[in-house]
Amino acid sequence: MAQGIVLMTLLDLAFRDFVDALETARDEVGFKGAADRFAARLGYRWFAYLGFSEPALKVHSSYPSSWARQYIEQKYEDIDPVVGLARSSQRSFHWDRWTLRLPSASQQRFFSEAAKFGIHSGVTVPIRGGFGRFAAFTVAGNRDASLEVRPTEVMDTLQLAALYYHAHVYAKLQLGLTRVADAPLTQRERQCLYWAARGKKMPETAKILGITTRTVVFHLENARSKLSASTVAQAVAEATHRGLILS
Repeated sequence: MAQGIVLMTLLDLAFRDFVDALETARDEVGFKGAADRFAARLGYRWFAYLGFSEPALKVHSSYPSSWARQYIEQKYEDIDPVVGLARSSQRSFHWDRWTLRLPSASQQRFFSEAAKFGIHSGVTVPIRGGFGRFAAFTVAGNRDASLEVRPTEVMDTLQLAALYYHAHVYAKLQLGLTRVADAPLTQRERQCLYWAARGKKMPETAKILGITTRTVVFHLENARSKLSASTVAQAVAEATHRGLILS
């Protein structure tokens, strides 16, 4: 009982400090420092935030710089099984190289490379965004054994912390995207373009959005006009280029 109370107190203090740090963070250095301290107080060696919010991956992490650079240069996000699982999961999850499925030789090599830096296990929180946007917040490395006592509380705290981090990063750093408030398109126009980019025909988009095909045509034509595009395909390309949708 006493151990559980102490753990809850430590988690609460760590989370409060983390939220305070996020409130005052104004740049990547501030955000990285806040997340790095938070991970350490929970007994993890590193943190990593991957934001798939535009064609270029956004990465904040405290991983060794040589590994972080190798990850980006080799486009490891395409084969990283943790990212793959996060894309298909709605809940936070523990992972390590022994419990993850590593069907391909490239994935096995990936984890072998990560292991050279001491990256063997961790916890990842998937974060869903609109219009196909996706992010993942991870803490990794050796965890303090004392935190094994109440894994549910730790997971709940990590889940909330990840959402706070994502919200602050998106609001303050914008991830290099055009803000929705500055976008020339309405929500429906972006939705219709998004599904067009996914190869959906207008009747299919209408069914997904619960509107008529005629309404889909109306929104796509408005979007095409606003983006000064000759065709819907060009409108999709322009909207993707501006970061208004993901293709």
